[in-house]
Amino acid sequence: MKIEFLRPYLKYIPEVKRPSRALPLKDKVLWVALALGLFYVLGVIYPFGITEAEINKSGFELMQMIFASHIGSLLTVGIGPIVVGSIMLQLLVGTGALELDLTRNEDKALFQGAQKILIVIFSILEAAAMSIAFQLGGGMYWLVVLQIAMGSIILMFLDEIVSKYGIGSGIGLFIAGGVSQSIITATINPLQTAGAVGNYAGAIPNFISKLVTGNLDPFLLFPIIATIIVFLVVVYGESMRLEIPLAYGTIRGISARYPIKFFYVSNIPVILAAALIQSLQLIPSIFGIHAGMAVQEMNPLQYGVYIFFSYITSGYGGANNIYGVLNPSSIYRLGDITVIMHILIYGAVFLGLCVLFGKFWAATTNIGPEKVAQQIHQGGMQIPGFRRDIRVIQHVLERYIPQMVVISSIAVGLLALSADLLGVFGSGTGILLTVGILYRMYEQLQKEEMGSMPMWFRGLFGKHV
Repeated sequence: MKIEFLRPYLKYIPEVKRPSRALPLKDKVLWVALALGLFYVLGVIYPFGITEAEINKSGFELMQMIFASHIGSLLTVGIGPIVVGSIMLQLLVGTGALELDLTRNEDKALFQGAQKILIVIFSILEAAAMSIAFQLGGGMYWLVVLQIAMGSIILMFLDEIVSKYGIGSGIGLFIAGGVSQSIITATINPLQTAGAVGNYAGAIPNFISKLVTGNLDPFLLFPIIATIIVFLVVVYGESMRLEIPLAYGTIRGISARYPIKFFYVSNIPVILAAALIQSLQLIPSIFGIHAGMAVQEMNPLQYGVYIFFSYITSGYGGANNIYGVLNPSSIYRLGDITVIMHILIYGAVFLGLCVLFGKFWAATTNIGPEKVAQQIHQGGMQIPGFRRDIRVIQHVLERYIPQMVVISSIAVGLLALSADLLGVFGSGTGILLTVGILYRMYEQLQKEEMGSMPMWFRGLFGKHV
């Protein structure tokens, strides 16, 4: 399929121009800080026609972290349209459904223009769906939809600013910012919970309050400890890799290694699996089930739909949630057979989707054995001890990459699932995404900026830099 008909309209699509010179690290940090600051501001601005008191977000906290959204605000759909539009277009190009050669500047510009058009369309569609699901706007429905859609369109341009003037990508920055905010708030929030004297929203203030009054709960700080442990495990997993030795065919004595990371498919399977499962939570709204609706108000069909979807989602934040069930203070719930069934069904669906999306992603992008072999061969390298033949390289890679795709998909899925069951702050998926995003930023700093940094600052990033 060709989309050449869009080319004449590209000049009407706004674009953030690239800087005319290489920016110093200080300027890049300032642009990142500005984009992150605007992201936080948009998250506390409520569209005209909506008040915060009328919004029930119970059960959708995880979706808000994945999509860097804040339901009811201008960021009700967050980066959802950007992620969906970008991934859909990339998959269409990867499978050959769209005839675009992204090595050509003309086709790359066409790809980026089509991507922006798709994002605008999905922004309006998702804003409309969320407004229906959460009954936002009332008689001002379309005005609210347009305001929410505009919030995601602003994020699209902020993402472009970060990618061209800052460090990493705006999408990653907003996800990491949202998850970090959630972790910090859950840890040190000094505000008391409504209607509960002496109970604080933050775990540390709550622990101190209970310690002073003599009502200490020994497991109050367990989520903080679990969060730190999961964070360190994910960092360790990010650093693990299998290296395949390579040699330059035309230069003797020069060797290299192709790294196959333990998290070979990165956190893409978790993003897609979690996004799909969270999106399924919107389906009950088709049957007239809205957020906060009591079971007694449902008819038999609605109740059946509610039960079905409650078992294939984690129920994060809702009455049927299994989040934090392995916390010592909640482990007694494992004596309930329905809780065990919920964990098994949700775990099987989640891990199955992770493997499915991991294999699909590897097959439709440039990380499969065939594509990687082409990259290595074009770089003038070969497998030591074999003649320079792309089929030899591909045969060797096929012994490792397909297995690593499955292993890494299961590993990231298990990490996210285990962290959720432990009840970590920010959710397991959120921590996995945040660590991956920060690790990518760290690698980019290593590659691009270390030469211009002071020696003392370089030391913070490792002796090898």
